[in-house]
Amino acid sequence: MMLRYFVSGTNTDVGKTVFSGLLARELREKGMRVRYVKPVQTGHPPDNDAETVLRISGLEPDRVHLLFTGTEPVAPCFLWDEFPFEEAVDAINAIRDCDALIVEGAGGLLVPLDRERFVYEFAGACNLQTCLVVPNRLGCISDALLSTHFLQAKGLPLAMLAVNNRYASDSVNRDRNVDSLIRLVPEASVRTFDAVPGL
Repeated sequence: MMLRYFVSGTNTDVGKTVFSGLLARELREKGMRVRYVKPVQTGHPPDNDAETVLRISGLEPDRVHLLFTGTEPVAPCFLWDEFPFEEAVDAINAIRDCDALIVEGAGGLLVPLDRERFVYEFAGACNLQTCLVVPNRLGCISDALLSTHFLQAKGLPLAMLAVNNRYASDSVNRDRNVDSLIRLVPEASVRTFDAVPGL
């Protein structure tokens, strides 16, 4: 059975791409065939999350996919009157030749793709379990709980919280935040990660 993950975050610039690359590398090193998809990338170029995932994961270039791009670094709704959502969903759902599929969203769950659609909708339309990336800093517990409650309200499964320790102010508060998230979100596994050297 294929593992199907949707990587989102409690906000933008919290480490979704680094975590996607690390997760892809971990699964690849376990002998799994992995594919990564970024449905929409704004600020492209120079922003290219697919290229970053390629470097971190060690995947072959034909296993990493970037579907739609826009040059201005803004929410997709400012670039598309009508985002090609169904086309993106069809491309994602057509992927069969892998053991693990990682789809990385843009920004947080409620980033609008256009006037009608939001980023979180990829999770439901593509039958993906969400991996929520949380920056380990002041306010992260509230942000994580708001996002997890939203996923629950939408009936979308949460696979894990991925806590980015790069943002931790000190070891005491780093550990407090992680321990609190483990206690407050018992339905999800909680794992931590840190910065990748050279990125």
